Amino acid sequence: MKKRLSMLASVLLVIALVLSACGGGKNDNGANGGNGGNAANNGSSGNNSGGEPAQKVQIRLATWAGADEAKELQAILDDLNAKSGTYEIVQDSNPAEYDTRMITQLSGDSGPDLFWVSAQRAAQFAAGGVMLDITDRLASASHPAADTNDYYEASLGPFTHDGKIYGLPWLQQPVMMYVNKALFDEAGLDYPDESWTWNEFLDAAKKLTKDANGKRADEEGFDANNTVQWGFTLNGWPPAQMFIWQNGGEVITEDMKSSPIDTPEAKEALNFYADLVQGPLVPSQSIIRDRGFDQMFRNGQVAMFMGGAADNLDSTVENVQAFMVPAGPGGTHVTFGDILGMGINAKTKNPDAAFQALLDLTDAIHHWKIMPPRKSLADLETLKELHPNKAHSLEAIIASMEYARPYRYSEKYPDWDNIFWTQLMDPIINAGARPDDLIPKVKPLLDNALQ
Repeated sequence: MKKRLSMLASVLLVIALVLSACGGGKNDNGANGGNGGNAANNGSSGNNSGGEPAQKVQIRLATWAGADEAKELQAILDDLNAKSGTYEIVQDSNPAEYDTRMITQLSGDSGPDLFWVSAQRAAQFAAGGVMLDITDRLASASHPAADTNDYYEASLGPFTHDGKIYGLPWLQQPVMMYVNKALFDEAGLDYPDESWTWNEFLDAAKKLTKDANGKRADEEGFDANNTVQWGFTLNGWPPAQMFIWQNGGEVITEDMKSSPIDTPEAKEALNFYADLVQGPLVPSQSIIRDRGFDQMFRNGQVAMFMGGAADNLDSTVENVQAFMVPAGPGGTHVTFGDILGMGINAKTKNPDAAFQALLDLTDAIHHWKIMPPRKSLADLETLKELHPNKAHSLEAIIASMEYARPYRYSEKYPDWDNIFWTQLMDPIINAGARPDDLIPKVKPLLDNALQ
């Protein structure tokens, strides 16, 4: 899980961002999110039709990509740079303390032109004026990546503030349930389908949890202290919010003013989560830390694992397939949708070239990563061509996109999330605390963080 900034640090950094944005929103040529030059507006690659080619503008791109991902990204950039007569994208990929580093750079004058951004930070940056308003540029562009009507509505939400768009998503991956089909076959269980609710999930998890003597968790004589195979695993991931939504509850109201974690629906879901993480169907947190969260699934010690659609568990582990996560007890289908995207530094000296690079690179990543947040690319045959190694999971992934929802992000979300994790979820997961004891104390803190 990503490290969280402390509440104090987050507040100070946001203030720095806002102050900086107020003083330096315009770039050198006076552009402030309006229409740029013709090349950017029509979304073309910018090659000259005749005469001497113009000198390319260098566009610096910051990402959190690790070594392998950065290598794949560089191949994409090399192709884009070769085709463009306008820009040359230079990659700066460094996952170490990415958020902290970007906040520092963007609050000064040394930031990159383009940068990857999580949905959480996008909402914060857009509200703080750190990202370039690209609303009018998108409306004037004919590039396929500029068609905002093609995006899933939820994917654009974190990049939109007061009706203006400040960036584009390049990934919306729903949480899926990865299943070791060999363990299901061994237990005589049918694979999950859309009819699965928490009840079917729990029943399967009990039959898939075994001790060293071969006893299942639903059998008399099962030894929970000598478990060798678990039905499920979680360690704060997948997020508890997903289970609350499935049960008809909320963690942040639509008006962003309160956290109704004390409703019966939210309480029931949090207790369901606590029962799982503290019960015999899930490895203890010490075992998970010792053996590795997803590694236990890869090794066949865990039968069901919830991870993002972009995870490669179904393409690198034999007999593994991704299915939709179970619905809530009332049949409500919801899954968490993790959204990632890209924005332009409001202080870039080259907004036209940066916008053109944004469109070209966003479209390229849509054809590289799964799931692309565009409905036109969520076609089964198209995705089979792009991701043949995940063909057996694609129908479930596409179906899950309809039920995927992100958190309700705002500029205040980081502080809220810090409290939700440190004061509620961490004690439940790592200290065996019960939700009913924590909720009365934590709810006022969460409500106050939204004020």
